Amino acid sequence: MFEAIRTRLYVPASLAIVALGFLWGAGFPAIDVIVAQFPPLGAAGIRYGVSGCIVLAYATFETDRLLPQTRRELLSILVVGGFMFGGYQAGLYLGIQYVSGAVASVVITMSPVVAALVAVPILGESRGSLDVAGFCLGLIGVLVLSKPTPGTTALSATAAGVGLVFLGTTLFAVGSVAVQVFDGGLPTESLQGWAMLVGAATLFSGGALRGESLPPLGSISPVVLGSLLYVTLIGGAAGYLLYFRLVHRVGATETTLVAYLEPVAAAVVSVLLLGRGVEITTVVGFVAVASGFTLVSRRTLRRSVSKFRTADGRGP
Repeated sequence: MFEAIRTRLYVPASLAIVALGFLWGAGFPAIDVIVAQFPPLGAAGIRYGVSGCIVLAYATFETDRLLPQTRRELLSILVVGGFMFGGYQAGLYLGIQYVSGAVASVVITMSPVVAALVAVPILGESRGSLDVAGFCLGLIGVLVLSKPTPGTTALSATAAGVGLVFLGTTLFAVGSVAVQVFDGGLPTESLQGWAMLVGAATLFSGGALRGESLPPLGSISPVVLGSLLYVTLIGGAAGYLLYFRLVHRVGATETTLVAYLEPVAAAVVSVLLLGRGVEITTVVGFVAVASGFTLVSRRTLRRSVSKFRTADGRGP
């Protein structure tokens, strides 16, 4: 009976990638709404505190081990939690106070590009001229998004926001590479669940240092509360559960291709639900960053096409 249900609910891997891209992409405009009323680090801490508990509950039933057993596994949790959830989300939520979620989603597409560069000193990987060109092209896209004004010395709010999001993106990339050094045998779901809680603790600590305080529940508008519930339960917990399924089916590297779709989803939601237009600089920046991503990930893209065809032709 359960196998029959699994067969009826089977979704092709390529379609699941699209779904994940839109789940996560729609979260960026939602953060736009949230930080207008919530303290940024506190909101991010709530998101990953709740999501971490849900992911750990899932890991309890779906994996053979919940708790870390070695120092390497503890280090991997700290690296992922501190860099990929704590540092990254801090940069993202603080940056979205100054730039739109659509712009932030484009900057974050640089993560695989930066990770490829960081892997050279940390993992000893080699990169060629096309990889360097891809990184430079992506960096140009980030600079376009920051809207530099010739002849002025003051840092614009837009540049500050893009800089904060790019800093968070860089921390995410460093964490994604560094964790490979400490990688142990802890299942991905358990690792991510504990790391989310470490990230939440880091974010709450940062919020306390900034003097943040949560607004009274009665003062929170339904739209803001709905947005927080979305990024926590749908974009957060549900998105990561779908991510785990995709990692098992097509691999973690191929699943990073979701980065292409997140800016598209963010732009669509911003226009349709928030009534915000997409500026030409955002489009130009996205084209430049996506082109850099394509150059750096060209081998992955070729493998992914073949892998998705295989995964779409069989059950999960």
